[in-house]
Amino acid sequence: MSTLSVYHRPLSEPLPPAVADDARFRLHAWTPARRGVAMLAQAVALGSLVFFIGWLLKDILAGEQTLTPEPLVLGLLAGVGVPLLLVSVLRFLARATLEVGDTDVTLTLRTRSMLEIPFHTVASVQPWRLPLPGPGVVLRLTSGRALEYALEAEDALPLLEVLRRHGATLGDAASHPVLRYGQARKALWRKRWYHLLLKLVVFPAVPAAIFFRAHQYIAFGGAFGEYHQRGLAAYLGTFGRYYAPVALSLLLIACLWRGVAELVSLTAAWVVPSWTRGARRSVEWLGRLIFYAGILAFTAWRFLA
Repeated sequence: MSTLSVYHRPLSEPLPPAVADDARFRLHAWTPARRGVAMLAQAVALGSLVFFIGWLLKDILAGEQTLTPEPLVLGLLAGVGVPLLLVSVLRFLARATLEVGDTDVTLTLRTRSMLEIPFHTVASVQPWRLPLPGPGVVLRLTSGRALEYALEAEDALPLLEVLRRHGATLGDAASHPVLRYGQARKALWRKRWYHLLLKLVVFPAVPAAIFFRAHQYIAFGGAFGEYHQRGLAAYLGTFGRYYAPVALSLLLIACLWRGVAELVSLTAAWVVPSWTRGARRSVEWLGRLIFYAGILAFTAWRFLA
């Protein structure tokens, strides 16, 4: 009967010598329970976003503003922020490293617990059916059971290639839509902090400033009318009252398009695998065009109307 070797490395014991970069993979190792909680938290966050996005779209179509910043902020913090914070904590706890040796792979958890898996005990590699909480795979063992830790990796294809070179049976895992989706997502989705800063903090100031300036001319007779009459604090406070709803609305719009982009990309990976990267690239560029040019065009339309 095949057995796996599990042991715990003391925190004071040094790590083994470095191995080749293509033989070490940083990923997340999920137990079924933790993965289930993470997926539930993601579902709660998604449901909250859908609720507020629907509310925003209803206001836009009706030409109203019933969705005010206060309930929106509280709702996003409770319904989206808290669940995603939980997912982040679980993801931190699930951090792991997989090292590929000559005869086995060693999974090192964040706690330094280690699991050695000989290649001859790996019967197959099965990708997850859904990329939640991200794309990943399960190692099926010759004993008939699955490895107790499912492995999440943004791009699992390099890992599969290394396992294949060491004789692991992959079947059609390398061409699985979820893994192709994950590879395209990692390569083509901008996730740097400064992209988010520009998109969600800096850019909203542009349409907000347009409406704010129009208000200043109408109410105070000039671009700095309120500043001269009531002072800097009142002037900035009024700008903040214009900026907050605009920024929050654009945040919801960005979340809406992110959902559309992921759905289109995943659908393309399943239906037309050869279009996976092209679909992802197209939907990302279309999203940027809609968000920046579309928002400015909508602002001009509302302003002129």
